[in-house]
Amino acid sequence: MKKHLLTLATVLFAAGALFTSCANNPEEPQIQSDGTQISTRAYGDKSPKIMVYVETNDVNPLNALCWEMNGEKFIDILNLFASNIHKDSDGYPTVYLNDKLTRILEPDPANPTTTGFHKYVKPLQEEGIKVCMTSLGDWQGIGVANLTPEMADRYADILVYCVDRYGLDGINFDDEYANYSSTIYNSYSHVIKALRAKLDAKFGAGNKLITVFQWGNYNQIDVTAGGMIDYADHGTFGSNIFYSSSSILGVTNDRWMPQAINIGYSYNSIYLTQITNRSAQTANGNYAGIMMFNLRPSNDVSPQPVFQAIANGAYNRATVSNVCSTPYTQDWEFISSGFELTKDDVPAYQPTYTGN
Repeated sequence: MKKHLLTLATVLFAAGALFTSCANNPEEPQIQSDGTQISTRAYGDKSPKIMVYVETNDVNPLNALCWEMNGEKFIDILNLFASNIHKDSDGYPTVYLNDKLTRILEPDPANPTTTGFHKYVKPLQEEGIKVCMTSLGDWQGIGVANLTPEMADRYADILVYCVDRYGLDGINFDDEYANYSSTIYNSYSHVIKALRAKLDAKFGAGNKLITVFQWGNYNQIDVTAGGMIDYADHGTFGSNIFYSSSSILGVTNDRWMPQAINIGYSYNSIYLTQITNRSAQTANGNYAGIMMFNLRPSNDVSPQPVFQAIANGAYNRATVSNVCSTPYTQDWEFISSGFELTKDDVPAYQPTYTGN
């Protein structure tokens, strides 16, 4: 999986570099004569939201705690990247946590109340950061785009169980690396509809998030399923990229993140100015948020210049500060076998999804 994740970062960054100056129907911000963006909304209720993906193969998610703005954590939503979709002997989907992610979520039986999600998820939530688990393909010939309604129902059961077991705030979907031999019409819609119904029944309507990375077979998502998505973001990374609307049916701009920035790299002043201008455009357009991929420890690649550029544009130039004297390290045990949950390990949550 390490290879897969590094490939994703490399490919998406290349795409971002390719499209820095041009994109499919990007909108141009209004620039003043001195090169700065026209006025932005004041920071108050923290809109737009900040979403980051953390590569759990080599980064401690607690590094999200290091960044503050006006006394509050700068990051609002963190996606643990990533769990994988595998399949059982019946061909049904499973949730697989690789050797690196296992101990971030699954507690050590010898210390069940101080390890796993107790150590790496709860501290983030206690500071107001919502934590979601990404569901990603893994070359197994199965993914969100080739499930029957019954398979989607049972997969949703496993995901609800994960949310409950690990105290998560929701599920993020990224349809990559599934290695499909074929797809099933509307499968992605089945998964979202089944999951939304079960999450709402288990935790109360609107209390858990479903977010989607606009990549892969997102065109399978119908308008009803799209209306059930809380946030959607895209994978054309770049400092000057701005997609004015989502290509997912049913996703309105108040749930769409038009910017995608890879913060695993450093940016010069030209690119940072572009990020500021695009962030102002996001705020002024009442969009949902700004997505960033690959948060690193500050002693590797500091995200502060990008965070400050965003704040300059979206939050009336509020200051973003690093409140950690040292970054969080990769301090958990690797479990070589990983950890897998199947349909036989979890309850059948209601309502049962039948494809309607």
